[in-house]
Amino acid sequence: MELLTTIFNISFFLLIAYLIGSLPMSIIVGKIAKGIDVRDYGSGNPGTTNAMRVLGRKLGLLVFFLDVLKGGSVMLLIRLGLFEQSINYEIFHPLLFGMTAAIGHIYPVFLKFKGGKAVATGVGIFLVYAPILGVIGLLGYFLGLKLTRYVSVGSCLGALSLLISTVVVYFIGPEAGTGLELLFSRGDDLWMPFFGLVANVLIFYRHRGNFKRILDGTEPKSNFMQRKKL
Repeated sequence: MELLTTIFNISFFLLIAYLIGSLPMSIIVGKIAKGIDVRDYGSGNPGTTNAMRVLGRKLGLLVFFLDVLKGGSVMLLIRLGLFEQSINYEIFHPLLFGMTAAIGHIYPVFLKFKGGKAVATGVGIFLVYAPILGVIGLLGYFLGLKLTRYVSVGSCLGALSLLISTVVVYFIGPEAGTGLELLFSRGDDLWMPFFGLVANVLIFYRHRGNFKRILDGTEPKSNFMQRKKL
């Protein structure tokens, strides 16, 4: 009976994480703010990048924030210990629930499983679970975007920066009980680089079309990091 209860609890919380990740923030913001479906414009993708192009910078940033919030909220619930009575995190790693939210963003049930690329949602996951590593990933994203003006390059460089950081932390990171693991993750947490690798595979795979268009010279560049002329 206890095993069945555990299976039910895990399944229930994974479903909640997936549904949170599935919330189509760009569609919601586009409908409310401008009465349009962003999928009808631009690349047709319901992710943050297309929302930025279609809805403008301010609303695009709002979509980005809301997508970050999706991943972050799932991890925050775990950080607050709301599920500790139902889930053994020594067996079911907290990032499993975060990654489930990311899968929800990529394959949302509300959009017939055709979603975004989970970059912003992934940022939220790692910013809450290991803030320093999340910031490093975010800096990698902005560096790639600044140097190339391609959002896809920034996204993949950010993911790669995060993966490298998790590997470094695994070998030299703080031990459990020092308090520093709340910022970096524990040094003995092998699941961190594993989930970092999974995130990289997902993000690089989802951007394969973008890189093909870059090689073809048809990928549009972003003006987000460019200053407006006076």
